[in-house]
Amino acid sequence: MAQRFLMGVFGVVFTGVGLTLLTFMWIGSDDFGSEAVFFKIFASFIAIAFVAFGGTMALSAWRSNGLLGGVDKIFQAAQARAAGASPDATGGYACPSCGAALAESAEVSPLGDVKCTFCGRWFNVHKAT
Repeated sequence: MAQRFLMGVFGVVFTGVGLTLLTFMWIGSDDFGSEAVFFKIFASFIAIAFVAFGGTMALSAWRSNGLLGGVDKIFQAAQARAAGASPDATGGYACPSCGAALAESAEVSPLGDVKCTFCGRWFNVHKAT
């Protein structure tokens, strides 16, 4: 919870910095002098990157398990594979190449061949160790 809050705060800060830079470059007063158009465009590209990065960071902190929310599942599947367990905790199977859990909607051939939706490699669920 603290990680998501901190990530949300950083996201809002980055977005605010970007929006402030855009505002002062194009709408700000002429107290500091008129900047050349080249510098306004250059600063705008930097500001847009700040807004995009900050917005993505804040939204993913608010809507999901964080910026890298799905990585935890893959990491746990890889740990289970390293421990020699083929079926994961949900009763499904993990890919022997990357450790990703086999999706419930994955199509398995009658011989047990299935394609990993994460890495794209084929494996056989009947020969899993």
